[in-house]
Amino acid sequence: MTQDKSVTAKCIQEIRVGDTAYAAKTVTEADVMMFAMLSGDYAPQHVSAAFGATMSYHSRIAHGMLTVGLVGPVLNRLCGDASCTAYQKVHFSSAVLLNDTVYVKGTVTAVDPEKQLVTIEATAARKEILEKLEAGPAQKGERPFLSAVFQQSLAV
Repeated sequence: MTQDKSVTAKCIQEIRVGDTAYAAKTVTEADVMMFAMLSGDYAPQHVSAAFGATMSYHSRIAHGMLTVGLVGPVLNRLCGDASCTAYQKVHFSSAVLLNDTVYVKGTVTAVDPEKQLVTIEATAARKEILEKLEAGPAQKGERPFLSAVFQQSLAV
């Protein structure tokens, strides 16, 4: 691994199928409001407490793309800070509520040295759900926030 003061880069030869990384973040009201300002998405399910109270979750929910963004630290740990996302496929299966702590697990499933691509399967969920999913197939009601496949390019 090479490193300057601000960026950690990895060579494709350093990355192995089965490599795994984790991250966690509690999503706050400030996070949701800053994401709304950044993205321009002020949909009421994200920014209105009154509207959120009428929803099935009885709460406002975080933006889906904010949740996807929480996978970033895991991708960087696995592939280095200098990698970039070349492909992503995301499936949302549950909403992140304000003050939920999102636990992310990412595992390298393929390494293509010729194309300089690393494939990573990622899951974001509450801690207890992630632990149950690691132990075996999901049971009824044990849904992660999202399941995703990312391809990271190291050809930067």
